[in-house]
Amino acid sequence: MLNGLFAQKKDKLYPVTVYEKVWQEKNSDTRLKMIKSIWLEDSTFEDPSASIKGTVAFNNVINEFYKKNPDAVLTSGAKIVKDNYVTWEWKILDSKNNLVMAGRDFARLNGKGQVSKIISFWDKGATLSEADILKNLEADNLKVVAKYYESLFKTRDFDALSALIADGAVYNQATGLPYGGTYIGFSEWTKMFTKSTEFFDLQIEKEPVYFSDASKNEVIIYFTISCKSKKSGKTMSVPISEHFDLKDGKITAVRPFYYDTKTFAEFLKSKK
Repeated sequence: MLNGLFAQKKDKLYPVTVYEKVWQEKNSDTRLKMIKSIWLEDSTFEDPSASIKGTVAFNNVINEFYKKNPDAVLTSGAKIVKDNYVTWEWKILDSKNNLVMAGRDFARLNGKGQVSKIISFWDKGATLSEADILKNLEADNLKVVAKYYESLFKTRDFDALSALIADGAVYNQATGLPYGGTYIGFSEWTKMFTKSTEFFDLQIEKEPVYFSDASKNEVIIYFTISCKSKKSGKTMSVPISEHFDLKDGKITAVRPFYYDTKTFAEFLKSKK
């Protein structure tokens, strides 16, 4: 099996293909050999349950996963590629084909057939559809989302922002956050944005990477903010994936995924 995997090294998605097979392999020794073909000792893996570096540590994460979920079956959707970044949706089913967990992974590749970093977002309540392979970048949608990002996070120009939002657009903010909930219409969005500023100040730590799925009229951005809690004065680095639905050049829905929403909510509520 390994010989077949090595033959794929010329394929840019080779390390992601092996990464998925790594998660499907239940024999620890066999899996470790596979990991070493795409993983370096300074490669990292992060999800809400782990933050590790190196081959053995990554193998141990998967060992622990199968101790808790011995009958798990992992599947994944189509890949969206931008430069050396790859993102895809995944889901975990039990032996009765019931959904256990779902989410989205972001991989940074080094261009040499190896993974530099994986960050995994969880969405335990999701039921994911299998996406088609990306055919074309939706240039107009990317421009709309880029303008949204600039207006919200850089210029704070709410007039420009409102022009990008469709009537009745829905913003689904994680319910565990102090400003969480479902907000319909831009006037309600502005109330949510204003309420969020009561809890933290933010700076952009890493500018976004943009992905587009033309077949679904969807744009995804992945970026990192540095937050300073107004209650405790502490700071926290928070990777975020935001999913945008668009129609006729306007945003109809936004759904953000915070890396470890529970920890972020506790951070915002904590006092000195």
